[in-house]
This record gives sequence, C-alpha cells and structure tokens, in this order.
Amino acid sequence: MSGLLSTLTTETILALLLVLVLCVALVISARRRRRQGYKMNARVVRDETPVPDPHDRTSRELPNGGARVVGGRQEPTFGSLDDSADEAVPATLDDDSVFVPSRVFEGGDEHHAQLEPEPVEDKPGTVDWLDEIEAVPVGGQTARLPRHEDAQVYSLNVVSRAEQGFSGDDVLRTLLGCGLRFGDMDFFHLTEMAEGTPTIQFSVANMMQPGVFDLEGMETLSTKGLMFFLTLPGPNDMTRAFDLMLQTAQTVAENLGGDVLDETRSVLTKQYVERVRQSIREFEAKCRIEPR
Repeated sequence: MSGLLSTLTTETILALLLVLVLCVALVISARRRRRQGYKMNARVVRDETPVPDPHDRTSRELPNGGARVVGGRQEPTFGSLDDSADEAVPATLDDDSVFVPSRVFEGGDEHHAQLEPEPVEDKPGTVDWLDEIEAVPVGGQTARLPRHEDAQVYSLNVVSRAEQGFSGDDVLRTLLGCGLRFGDMDFFHLTEMAEGTPTIQFSVANMMQPGVFDLEGMETLSTKGLMFFLTLPGPNDMTRAFDLMLQTAQTVAENLGGDVLDETRSVLTKQYVERVRQSIREFEAKCRIEPR
C-alpha cells in the first residue's frame, strides 16, 4: 500500500513538473511572438495618424503612459543657462567613439554636412500598446534620405545622464511611441506622406559608432546617446521639420532620462536654436528660388 502511495506521489510530481514546463514554454513562446511583432511594427510607415504639432507638449505622453503631460503650449526648454549665455559646455564623451554625420556623409562645415549621392543600402508587460499598432501599406514605396549633392544636415544629440547609457529596448519602445520607424540606411525615421509619397521629416542614429541600428539586436544594445538629424532638402516645410525634431528629442530625453545637446554635444541654448532656424529659413528660400 505504501509502495502504491509512493508511486502515485512520484507520478503526481512528474505531472506537475510537466505542466510547469509546458506553462514556461508557452510564456516564452508568447513573449517571442510579441517581440517579433514589436520589431515588425518598427518597420511600419504610418500615413493616416497625424504627426503631433511640434509645439503641443501634450504629445509628449507615450502610449504606455510613461511621460508626464503638461497642458497648453509652452516654449522648448534649454536647461538652466541664462538666456544671454552662449558659451558651450562640452559633454565628456570620447570623440573617437562618437558617430557624426561627416563620417558617413562626406563633407560638411560647422553646422552642415554634405551627403554623398551614393545610397547605403520588452520588457514583459510594458509593450501591450504595440499590439494595437496597425500596419498601413504605402504602395510598396520606401522613404529614403535625400541624396542631393548640396544636401545639408542639422543635428541634435540626446545624451544619457546615467553612466550605463540607454538600453536598446527602452530606445526602441520610446522611438516607436514617438512615431518613428526603422528604415533607410538602418536609421529610425519620422515619415509623413506628401502627395502620395513617403517623405522623411527627420532621422535618428545611434550616437556611438558606427551609428546604425541592428533591429534584431536591440535587446543587447547599450548606447550613451542618440543623434537626431534633419537632412535638407527633404521635408516640404523644413522649419517645421526642425521644430518637430527638437520637440521629439526633448520628449525622448524626458522618457529615457537624458539631456538634449547641440551638434557638438554642448548645452543647447536658445541662441543656437534660433541660429539653426535662421539658417534653415535661408536654405529654404534658396530652394524655392533654385529648383531641386
């Protein structure tokens, strides 16, 4: 009798272990499918969801509720510097390890870099909102960065305050929440449909070399920062595209725990932003006079 009870107990334990193993396998499989869908959504181009007004700070809330909402229009913030301060305070990063547009696009000066014409070909429980993102077909068209010989690049950096930097999962979740998608040249882009054609408004690169992202390796990515860059000519409204890039960079910085710096990784000042806007307006006027 005791032998029978012992046998039944052993069989019961084995059955429970088998059920436990099956449950774990199902959970792992579900997470894997969700992560795969997560990455597929990273390639989606949305042409029906309107891009938020760059001056509307209420758009800073991500779908997962991770950002605080401030009602009403407010001007972008630029740190604690006095309005008259224009001296740059460089960030402490190794320049040799930092990605800059001029190392991918040949040429450039203090504020611009020229593009070479040749193309270069979950945390569990935190990404449920991604399941609601629907793929929107764009007729097989793919948005690409401009390849004009006279193209100019304006950039901003979002640098992590924490020594360990940004994790790839957090970067991917935040960029997708801000409407960016993975695309041309292995960068993330904010794309809008203009007259039936997908047009890149601005792009995001890994601030560290080599600058590109591996979508399949985002889980293991750790980076000190992100580079936001605007390539002109490209967007129909270039000044609006810059303002949208600035607002998005601030949103990303708030959600990831970083600071928005200028293209030299120095403190962002109002004077710098206004100089960039003026330069873009001049370039935009030139493009209206000279056909692209």
